[in-house]
Amino acid sequence: MYLDGVKGGLMAYNAWLRRHGQPSFCMPGNLASSTEQTEEIMLKSADKRSAKGDALVALLLLWGIQDTYPCEKPGTEKTDSQ
Repeated sequence: MYLDGVKGGLMAYNAWLRRHGQPSFCMPGNLASSTEQTEEIMLKSADKRSAKGDALVALLLLWGIQDTYPCEKPGTEKTDSQ
């Protein structure tokens, strides 16, 4: 339940960021992630960052979502020659 609450908070904050500038992550609009998928994203983020229990779950999940669903940065569009 805690992880779902964290995910909900991050999604709401990201929606606010999208309205007021650059979002933190860009999940597909039609994607509904399960609790298991959310947990997997957070655990992969913890492994990637070698978290030893000292990192906040919310930060690990945020970083994991950013890794999984990055936003294209302006001016980084690929061309046919790339």
